[in-house]
Amino acid sequence: MSRMLAVFTFIVVVLVSHEFLMVSRIEGKYPPRGDFVDVETARIHFLTRKKVANIENQGNAPVVLIHGSSGSSADMELAFFDAFPDDIDLYAFDRPGIGWSKTKLSPLEMSNPMKQAEAIHMAVKKLKLDKPIIVGHSWGGAVAIAYAKQFGNEISGAVSLAGVAYPWKGPYGWYDVLLTTPVFNHIFTRLFLNKMGQLYVPLSIKAIFEPEAARGDYRKGAQAEIILRPSTIINNSYYSLNLRRHLKTMSEKYNDIKTPLLIVAGNRDYIVHSKSQSERLHNEVAGSEYMLFKGAGHMPHHTQTQILAEKIGRMSKGEALTPGKTEFLDTKFEKRQ
Repeated sequence: MSRMLAVFTFIVVVLVSHEFLMVSRIEGKYPPRGDFVDVETARIHFLTRKKVANIENQGNAPVVLIHGSSGSSADMELAFFDAFPDDIDLYAFDRPGIGWSKTKLSPLEMSNPMKQAEAIHMAVKKLKLDKPIIVGHSWGGAVAIAYAKQFGNEISGAVSLAGVAYPWKGPYGWYDVLLTTPVFNHIFTRLFLNKMGQLYVPLSIKAIFEPEAARGDYRKGAQAEIILRPSTIINNSYYSLNLRRHLKTMSEKYNDIKTPLLIVAGNRDYIVHSKSQSERLHNEVAGSEYMLFKGAGHMPHHTQTQILAEKIGRMSKGEALTPGKTEFLDTKFEKRQ
């Protein structure tokens, strides 16, 4: 019995040590490169691309970029930092508890997009960003919408990129259930997370871009492996598992949103269904503009980057939205009344 116990203990020590080493390598490969701002409910990490010094149009609204599930600020940096006009300040935030940001609330409390929007709002105020445009992708789209609901009079506009706005039907992911189960989540993340996760990362990247081809530089450029750390992935799973519950409440009275709202989606998005999410939101928010990319999937900020950077850039410079739906076909578009 003692020999079996010794063997078992040795195996556990090896597995834990290997996980610790892999996590250390990820953190060494992708250390925080931005700045931090402390607010009441979170410590927020963000990346910045400042406008060129002495450039004209200094009054342009800054753009705040919020990543989706399992991502980080590096995703938005990769997509947009080289694409936007030089006369616009860009701020890419790690959502509370994700990337290099920390949550001061429990992951269950911070799983509410309204709470994440509050934390980012406090960071925006502390950084003295005047009337920004809030841009969110996927889960971050829910945060951008929540921001518009709560602080719409303090922003120049909001943008939902393949954003989720309403609860949806379907089973919960087994991994989210496992990673939100006390004790078992810590056992799994400290013994097996990276061993399985390193195999899953390329499959996940392929899945989020389908039916379009994934960027060849996405894994490194978006720092996709940064999610493979115990506290980060556990937070992420709490957020994923509880999102639809929060959206049931949050989606009441979207017609109260008065700030300019740009909604972007691909009609072949297999992760966030455009018709039941983006189009429904567009129909509910009066004056919103809806850009639908035919043939596009869940990552329009990477596959339709220039069109979106130019559009949001014009919003930053004060251009009003055009209410209605526009369908883009092979980068060309036709107006649908």
